[in-house]
Amino acid sequence: MTTNVQIRVDTKLKNEAEKTLNKLGLDLPTAFRIFLNKINITGGIPFSVNNDSYFMYTSEQEGEILDAYKNSKRSKKFKSSKELIKSLRSQ
Repeated sequence: MTTNVQIRVDTKLKNEAEKTLNKLGLDLPTAFRIFLNKINITGGIPFSVNNDSYFMYTSEQEGEILDAYKNSKRSKKFKSSKELIKSLRSQ
C-alpha cells in the first residue's frame, strides 16, 4: 500500500536539489523515500540539525580533500591509533 505526500518548498531549492540528485542518479521521490527510511533506521533525523553547517563539505570537496591527502608526500598510514598519537606528539 502506498500514499501520496505533498510538501511546499521554494522552487529554487527544489530545482537545485533535483540537479544534485540527478548527478547521483536519483530522482526526488526516491531521495525522499531514502530519507524516510533513514529516519526509521536511526530513530530520528539522520543528520545533525544545528548551526555547525560551516564544517560541512560537499561530496566533491570531500573527494578533493581525500585525493590531496592520498597524493601527499607527507601522508602516512598508521597501524594503530596509539602510533598516530605518538607521531602527532613528536611533531
